[in-house]
Amino acid sequence: MSGKPNHYSIKHPVIADPNINEDEWENFWQDAVNGTIFNSLRFLSYHAPERFNTHHLTFRRNGNLVGLLPAVISEAEDGAKTWISHPGASYGGPVWSPSLRYHHLESLLDAMINYAHDIGINQIRLTPPPVIYNEFPEQQLDFALQRKGFEVVRTELTQGVRLDIPEDELLGSFVNKTRTAFRRAEKLGLKFRVIENPTQAEFDRFWEILVENRAGLGVTPAHNRKEIELLHNLVPENLMMAVVEYEGQIISLIWNFGCNSRTVLEFYMAHQEPFQKLRPVPFLTYHSILWARSQGYRYFDFGISSIDSDPTWGLLRFKENFNAHHFLRQTYQKNIEA
Repeated sequence: MSGKPNHYSIKHPVIADPNINEDEWENFWQDAVNGTIFNSLRFLSYHAPERFNTHHLTFRRNGNLVGLLPAVISEAEDGAKTWISHPGASYGGPVWSPSLRYHHLESLLDAMINYAHDIGINQIRLTPPPVIYNEFPEQQLDFALQRKGFEVVRTELTQGVRLDIPEDELLGSFVNKTRTAFRRAEKLGLKFRVIENPTQAEFDRFWEILVENRAGLGVTPAHNRKEIELLHNLVPENLMMAVVEYEGQIISLIWNFGCNSRTVLEFYMAHQEPFQKLRPVPFLTYHSILWARSQGYRYFDFGISSIDSDPTWGLLRFKENFNAHHFLRQTYQKNIEA
């Protein structure tokens, strides 16, 4: 061993800055290492202002913006404050500039932790996006978070389809029963249609099928009818709605988020039970994956297939039928000493 101290000297450390310039923020996240639509203030604005105690943060080095943290403060009955990034989004956590080297990332986390301490935060909770959202499958954030005392408090399994398969080989990568179901739907005359600018009637039909489908599963949608339409108005370039039609009637639907230039996330998929025999879901899924590939995305993320780390077996197997691969969505937490 050399006997040198085990730390890296940073000439210009990263500084936490609570002052937000919305235009600067919106321009930054799109080119950040792990930026997604869930970092967008425009996207997050669909939440009613009174829903969350918003407390976002930016990070600067030599005066230049190098990182963002969209977050809210949640206060428990005992007064304990948790800083969460972001409860109104699928993924959160800090995003940073590709120009930052690893030691700068640690400096950014130090700035975040020190800032949290200074404003009386008792706990920080972060859920970064899986590696398929990064430009490269790097995990320096996971390493740095654990070095800074964050612990993994929740691990979920998400599944994504790689889109670098040649189009003429895509269908062949699915399991046999799924290929058969797709061909049956095709022979029966089902039609796939992307809805570029949904009408009120199409929003209503979308909502009707979604609510009916989720009621059969004993759950309700994460968004209400008004929020779905509002999001289409706020970030139309990042949302994709598509349907399957049979004899002119919408019988199945999908709602996707173009989270960044690399990955699209399937958020809702639903169908009407009386039409299940037509096999609209494999038909809809195949065409949605094909659409994502045509738009230049690298991965089609089906979303999580577990609840509190327990696999939802039917959902997991369904996604594997489309040659989906498995990735982790982890939530990190750190207690802040007073």
